[in-house]
Amino acid sequence: MGLGTLLRWIFSPCAGSQALDCRSGSLDTIKNVSDLHLVWTTGWNTCEIGEGCYETVILIQNGQELNLVVTKGCTTAINKEPQITRHRTGPGISIISYTHVCRHEDFCNDLSSTETIWIPPPVTAPGTLRCPHCLSTHGCDNVPEVCPAGTHCYSGILKLRGVGLSSNLRIQGCMSQSGCNVLNGTQTIGRIDVSENCNPGSGPQALECKSGKLEVVIKLSKLPLHWTTSWQTCKIGEGCQETMVLIQNGPEVNFVMTKGCTRDRDQKPRLTQHRTGPGLSITSYTHVCRSRDFCNDLSSTDVLWIPPPVTGTGTLSCPLCLSKDDCPKNPPEQVCPTGSTDCYNGLVELRGGGIFTDLRVQGCMPQPGCNLLNGTQTIGPIDVNENCSPQLVSKALKCQHGTLVTIREISELPLQWTAGQVTCEVGEGCQDTLMMVETGQQVSLVLTKGCTSIQDHKARVTEHRTGPGLSVISYTRVCRQEDLCNYLSTTAPLWAPPPASAPGTLRCPRCLSTKGCDEASEQVCPAGSTACYSGVLRVMGGEIITSLRVGGCMPQPGCNLLNGTRKIGPMDVSENCNPQLDTLTCHRGVMLKFSSSLAEEAVAWTSPGTQECEAGEVCQETLLLVDVGQKAILVGSKGCSKAGAQNAMGVSIYSRPPGVVIASYAQFCSSDLCNRASSSSVLLGSLPRPAAPRPGDLRCPVCVQFSGSCSRNTNFVTCPQGTTHCYNGNIELRGGGLSSTMSIQGCMTSSSKSLLGNSKMIGIFSAKEIHEGKKDTDTQLPNGVTSVSNLAWVLALGLSLALFCGGLCPPC
Repeated sequence: MGLGTLLRWIFSPCAGSQALDCRSGSLDTIKNVSDLHLVWTTGWNTCEIGEGCYETVILIQNGQELNLVVTKGCTTAINKEPQITRHRTGPGISIISYTHVCRHEDFCNDLSSTETIWIPPPVTAPGTLRCPHCLSTHGCDNVPEVCPAGTHCYSGILKLRGVGLSSNLRIQGCMSQSGCNVLNGTQTIGRIDVSENCNPGSGPQALECKSGKLEVVIKLSKLPLHWTTSWQTCKIGEGCQETMVLIQNGPEVNFVMTKGCTRDRDQKPRLTQHRTGPGLSITSYTHVCRSRDFCNDLSSTDVLWIPPPVTGTGTLSCPLCLSKDDCPKNPPEQVCPTGSTDCYNGLVELRGGGIFTDLRVQGCMPQPGCNLLNGTQTIGPIDVNENCSPQLVSKALKCQHGTLVTIREISELPLQWTAGQVTCEVGEGCQDTLMMVETGQQVSLVLTKGCTSIQDHKARVTEHRTGPGLSVISYTRVCRQEDLCNYLSTTAPLWAPPPASAPGTLRCPRCLSTKGCDEASEQVCPAGSTACYSGVLRVMGGEIITSLRVGGCMPQPGCNLLNGTRKIGPMDVSENCNPQLDTLTCHRGVMLKFSSSLAEEAVAWTSPGTQECEAGEVCQETLLLVDVGQKAILVGSKGCSKAGAQNAMGVSIYSRPPGVVIASYAQFCSSDLCNRASSSSVLLGSLPRPAAPRPGDLRCPVCVQFSGSCSRNTNFVTCPQGTTHCYNGNIELRGGGLSSTMSIQGCMTSSSKSLLGNSKMIGIFSAKEIHEGKKDTDTQLPNGVTSVSNLAWVLALGLSLALFCGGLCPPC
C-alpha cells in the first residue's frame, strides 16, 4: 500500500492549555531474575495541546527468566491513576502489568524501575511434571524444567503490538491450568494489544517483519539516531529486509531507512562504504533474513556510521548544500579537507522501498565528474541515480502519491498518515481527495493522492449527508503552487464529533465493511431516523476500486445516501440498494511462462487490467504448472467466473515426482479484486520437495509444448528411479481466456497411465486428457463452466504469447 497509517488522538485545545512534555520511548528485553531490579531511561517528546503522558510496563516471569516491556509517550486517553494488575500469579508463569496516564506536570510518566511493581511469586514445592522451557523472541532450545506441584505444560506465542512495539514472544513453561489462556482473557494492556497463539500450524508460515521508512536531513552531531517502526505480515515465502543509506556532507547527514517484506534471497548484514571522502561520504547497510519474525530489527545508526578520519584543511572552497528542496542561489561555502580537488553539484534520486527522494548535493570531492556513488545503482530495494546537469532536471511538479482504504473505530479519530511521492507530467497538478462515511461507532476512509490534469481549486469540504444516523463528508483540493502541495495528512480538517442526539425508537442493522455484513449488529437509531439503509457504495477512480457495504439509520427512506453525488475528486461514486444487482470487479488477464526452474523459483503473477463481472459471478484465479524436468510451463488466468464455490481456495497435485509433475492453485472469492495473488509462491509453497532421486534404467522422450505438438525428434533423458514407463499425451484446456492443447512427454510411475486421473476441472479450466491407450471421445463441459473458444480469445492468447515470448517461444 502506498500509504501507511499512524494513529493518533487529537483533542480540541482548551483556552490557555499548555503542551506537556512526556517521557517517550520503548523497551523490550529478556533478563535473568537475578538481574532485578531493572532500571531504564527514555527520551522525551512534546505532546499536542490536550494530550497527556502515558506509561505501560509488562513483566512476564517464566522460571528464572523475565521479559520486560516498557512503552511511554503522549496519549489522548483520560487520566488513570497508577494501576498494577496481576494477570497471572503462578505457580509457574506469572504476568504483571503497570499502567498510568497523567497530565498534572511535565514528565509525570516517570516510572524508571521494576522495584515498585515486581513481587517475587510465592515459593511452591516442586512436582513430578517436567515441561520444556522457553522465553524468547528468537528460537527455543526446549530444555525441560521441573514444574511446581499442581501445574500443566504451556506452549504458545504471545504477540505484543503497540506504539513503537512489535514482538512475538515464544513461551514454554509451567502454568496453573491447562489451555491457551496465559493472559486470563486480557486483550489490551495500556496502549499494547496482546494476543496468544498455541497452534502455530504446520507447513510454511508467513513471517512478520518490521516495516516502515524514514527520510531525514540532520546535523552530524545528532548521531547516532534511534527509531521504532510498525510491522507487517508477509506473504508465504517472503523474507524481511532492512536498508539504510547515510550521506555525510560537512556538518550534515541525510539518512534514509526502509524496512518491510521482500522476495529477495537472504543476505547477511552487509556494510558498504560507497565513498569514504575526503569530503562527501556515503555508507549503506543491507540485510535480508527469514530466520525468525522481526529479524530485520536494526534500530540505530550505531553500526552504520563510522566517523571519517580527521584530515587537515586544504585550499579549495566549495558551496555546501544537502537538501530535499532546492539549494539556495548563494549557498554557504566550506573549506574542503586536504585531498579535495573538485566541487560536486548534483541531484541524487532514490526510488524504491517506499522511498521517493530527490536530494540536492553540493560539496567537496577528491576527483572531478558526476560519480558521487562510485557506480552504485541499487542499494537493497532502492534504485539510485545522479544527475549533474541542472538543465536536464525535469521542471515537472512533484506530488504526494498513494491510496488508502480503511475502516476504523470513531474512537481512533483523527487519523494521520504519510504518503509517497511521484513526479507528474509537465503541466499536471497535485490532488488530494478524502471521503469519510460514518455509521454508529465506525468510520470508513477512502483517500487518494497524486497527479491530475484538472484545474486548481482551493480546499473544499462537502457534507453530502449530515445525519442523524449515517453521514458522508468529503475533502478535495487541486494545487500547483509548489512541489508536494497536496499535503493533507490528517482527518482533523474534516471530522468533528457529531452532536449528541437523543435515542429514538427505530432499530437498524449497522454495517460498514468491504467484505460482507452477514452478521450485522443492530443499533438504536438517533431521534429523527425513520428508515433503515442497506446498500453498496462503489468507488472507482484515483487508483481505487472498492465496494463498501453500508447499513445504518437514515432520516428518510430510499437509496440516496450520497444525496445525488456522482463524483468526488477523481473518484466516481455510485450506490446500489438491490443486492441481486450487485456485481464484482476482478483482476483480469492471462499469463504464460516457460522455464526449467518454475517448480523451484517463484515468478511474478500480474494482470494487465480489471473486469466488471455479471450479476452472480465471482472472481477467480487459476495457476497450472506442468514440469517434465528439463522444461516447465506455467499457465495463469484471472477474471470473473460462474464456476466454483464462493470463497474457496486450494492447491491440487495431480501427478507427483518422480517424473512429470502437474499441480494447480485455484481461488474463487466474492469481494472486489480478491483474486490478487501476485506470485506463483501460492502454488510452490505446497509442492513436495523430495531429495534428488538416483537415475534409473528407463529412457523417455521429454517435452512440454503449449498450443502445439511435441516433435518425434524430442530429446531422450534417463528417468529417475521409481518411474516405469513413458508418457505421451495431450491435455486440452478451455476457459479462463484459454482455448488450447498442451502436448506432454515424459517419465511416469506405474501408479497410473493418466496425469490427471479423473479430474475434469482445473480451477477455471475444463480439462480433457488424451494419452496413448485412451480413445479420444468428446466430453461435455460441466454445467456452469463457460467454454471460451471463439476467435477473439485465440487472438488474445496469441498476443499474450508474443508479449511473454517475444514472438518466438523456445522449443521443447
